Amino acid sequence: MNAGAERSRKVSAVRCSGYDSASVERAMRKGIDALGGARRFVAPSETILLKPNLLSPKDPDEAVTTHPAVLRAAIHIVRDAGGVPVVGDSPGGRSTERILWNLTERTGIARVCEEEHVEIVPFIEAEKVPFPEGVVAKSFELTTVLKRVDGVISLAKMKTHTFTGLTGAVKNLFGLIPGIRKAGYHLRMQTPETFSAMLVDLAECVRPRLTIMDAIVAMHGDGPAAGMKMDVGLIISGEDPHSLDAFFAEIVGADISCVHTVRIAMERGLIPPTFMASDLVDGALSDFKVRGFMMPSAPRYLLGVPRLFFRAAGDAMARKPYFSKKNCTKCGRCIEACPADALRMDSRSPHIDRKLCIRCYCCQELCLSNAVSLSRRPIRTLAGLAIPRGKRSS
Repeated sequence: MNAGAERSRKVSAVRCSGYDSASVERAMRKGIDALGGARRFVAPSETILLKPNLLSPKDPDEAVTTHPAVLRAAIHIVRDAGGVPVVGDSPGGRSTERILWNLTERTGIARVCEEEHVEIVPFIEAEKVPFPEGVVAKSFELTTVLKRVDGVISLAKMKTHTFTGLTGAVKNLFGLIPGIRKAGYHLRMQTPETFSAMLVDLAECVRPRLTIMDAIVAMHGDGPAAGMKMDVGLIISGEDPHSLDAFFAEIVGADISCVHTVRIAMERGLIPPTFMASDLVDGALSDFKVRGFMMPSAPRYLLGVPRLFFRAAGDAMARKPYFSKKNCTKCGRCIEACPADALRMDSRSPHIDRKLCIRCYCCQELCLSNAVSLSRRPIRTLAGLAIPRGKRSS
């Protein structure tokens, strides 16, 4: 954790059309060199945690997780700077060495680590880390792996997220909270706004040395696991995770009011109110615009309607999880991860207690068989205040 150091807001975006190892490493080196070079982020003999997004044990071609070619390139760059890389992450649900090993096997990460002779460090044990500067979170239960490393390089994935709008540099750090412990944060911070405020605190607590975003093939629509793949063709790098996410939101045409981590970071003065083109070191924002990128389905409200009405109508307008009996394998992963203990297994699929459900969408996020869809009850009687699909960028 690098508390106190002033971070550069510069962001570098480099074209990369596919996951050929040589092409990925060339693009990553170019981006990092534009930010001052790898030695700016890694000192000789330092142990550096490379933290990919390993949401679930899916094939890397499904665009759910950070591609192993991105990890391989990062390993080479850290080593060339004299550092010692280790690799780790933890999704929601139970965390055991067997579960985490299966995760790295299925995502292609284990093979890269074996070939490169890099240690995989399981996030199982946690330690309470005080963070008195936090606005909504004054401490975090973080993996004890952080005690044995000198710094973190985050390897994020460009995706949408049904709860937070986008998942990128800031959201990727939530994986530093091991397994089922994540549930407590969802339970205490049940709205996208308060949960995102916690994520901003977490990013300020951890302060990764560098974030490298795998945006070669992104996910849009109802991510982070059930969306659609999109060829974006970029490797994006930045020292400041908030600025990188602001760039992400800008190029995909996302409404910042729906990407609460970026909005909150702006309100706290962590990044400028608008992302300035001068913060991009190797081109103009217009050079990297992504056309046709679809945000998650979300309610839209008429201007001028009192905030009190939003709260009263929120339950009617909110999307709710529904299980497909055809697709559900009854693995129980969603039940283990449910922060509100709102799920029970019946004879064919999980049953949801709607009174307990907090609509965090962890069940959809962690489902391995795409058995969970998000829908809202028909509300056209509310004067058409919701639209059925997410926004497309122009």
